[in-house]
Amino acid sequence: MKVFIALILTSLCFFSCEPFDLDQKSFPVCEKPEGIIGFTVSKLEVTFYLENPKGDIGAVGWDLGDGRNRSGNQFTVIYQKPGTYNVSMVLANQCDDRYTATQLVTVSN
Repeated sequence: MKVFIALILTSLCFFSCEPFDLDQKSFPVCEKPEGIIGFTVSKLEVTFYLENPKGDIGAVGWDLGDGRNRSGNQFTVIYQKPGTYNVSMVLANQCDDRYTATQLVTVSN
């Protein structure tokens, strides 16, 4: 009986105790992104740019406050009518860290 139990334990260990070959995964290490909305206004024309960038920045997205969106570090837009617009900038990196900044921008004729 002892031999039978020993054989069962040995076979269980042989099939369920074998070493696993786990692939080692490497995950990116990122520094959180930060920045300021920089802009210059000339009547209805505004040039937006990422000012004082810090950390790892993979993408820069913009909500212009008038229903339009843009991407990139710098660009120029012309607003259709005078007013004050709530502009948002979202910075993201490959670690899915996000940073959002907002700025009121006033344009006039």
